[in-house]
Amino acid sequence: MRQLHVSAFLILPVVFCAAASAQRDRKQIPGEGPNGVPQATFLSHRLGTDHAEGIATVDMNGDGFPDLVSGTYWYENPGSQSGAKGGEWKQHQFRKVGLLGEFVSDCGEWVIDVNHDGAPDIVTAGWMLNGLWWYQNPGKSAAPGTLWQPHFITDSYDTEGGVYADINGDGIPDLALAHYNHSGILWVDFAGPSPVVHHLGGKEQDGHGIGVADVDGDGSPDILTPTGWFKSVDAKHDQWEWHADWNLGDAGFPILGYDVNGDGNLDIVYGQGHSYGLYWLEQVDGGENRHWVRHTIDESFSQSHALALADIDGDGEPELITGKRYRGHNGNDPGSYDPLVIYYYKIDRSPMVRQNRFTRYPISVNGTAGAGTQFVVLDLDKDGDLDIASAGKTGVHFFENLTVDRVPKERREQELLLNKDWPFPGEGDQVQQENGPKPQ
Repeated sequence: MRQLHVSAFLILPVVFCAAASAQRDRKQIPGEGPNGVPQATFLSHRLGTDHAEGIATVDMNGDGFPDLVSGTYWYENPGSQSGAKGGEWKQHQFRKVGLLGEFVSDCGEWVIDVNHDGAPDIVTAGWMLNGLWWYQNPGKSAAPGTLWQPHFITDSYDTEGGVYADINGDGIPDLALAHYNHSGILWVDFAGPSPVVHHLGGKEQDGHGIGVADVDGDGSPDILTPTGWFKSVDAKHDQWEWHADWNLGDAGFPILGYDVNGDGNLDIVYGQGHSYGLYWLEQVDGGENRHWVRHTIDESFSQSHALALADIDGDGEPELITGKRYRGHNGNDPGSYDPLVIYYYKIDRSPMVRQNRFTRYPISVNGTAGAGTQFVVLDLDKDGDLDIASAGKTGVHFFENLTVDRVPKERREQELLLNKDWPFPGEGDQVQQENGPKPQ
């Protein structure tokens, strides 16, 4: 069995699911794709048209099914009413969010119990408006429709994303933010009674993109930036060692650490958040002789601003998930108006493979779904496989994984027909067609 090496420090978006593998029946799944590997297929549901680009999950109504939160709204999971057999997601407002032009001040959402009262809060930051904020969950005793109130944590200008991971090794996730204005990295410890803000690096180290992974394999999480990485010496006391090993450009979020080729060294996977290109850096000769070799994954679409690793086909190995963001930089990025795509990539970690380790499969192509600044990967309908959700300037989308499909045919017909009231053909229609005039 091949050894799986993925950073243990990244809380989101690295997700694994073994339940789906037990459900698989080769007679009931799609045929083999490239390289003879069966693919996972997804049905895209557009839940709303809000322009927020961050997304997270909270069980807002306490029914046991995860709801989606994005910007001003939360989207009610229909699972409890339908018995995980499909249904309409309902949109509700739960907070007020700043707006500037077409931008919602919501580049990322992270679910954290900031005040330690047992109720999950939302931590968020924005690109056009300043600040890292947390929105307080009013709790079960609050009156219906009570809006979540914002609380300021710290200044954070030009924030386009972050990463939620255990940075100081205390077993509790922290939040690290990068800045397009290169003002210096922030990471915030939420373990205590109030958030503690740490500052790291300056203009040379900060930039567009950030990640957390154990680069050198010493057991401590390091911080990845577009121009190199900070080795953790003693994160609790703000002691770091800088290594200017690479220049990734405007990388997406997060910069991922994963052993792509199975050689025991952590490699780097990243996208170009504001241009074309998806790449991985191979770590060669770890230690003092460490160097990096860049390999191309895909250069066919632009603005790979959000990435995730998750086992969405249930084979025990994670897949890379990414796609095209819509209208980055007000539509001035290269390829801004190219067709929207969301893809996943199977990763062949065999030592015999020298190139083309990533095989691409569609999740959504040329539809309304784009990749904003985050993905949610979770079994949202609780049927045993991992689903995906994204937000962006074309709205919130739920990608239903069909590896396990319990939705009745009648519900599918209602979801797929353009006119949901269109009647099904009856027996009389079929007889009339069969007994109609024969062609001459």
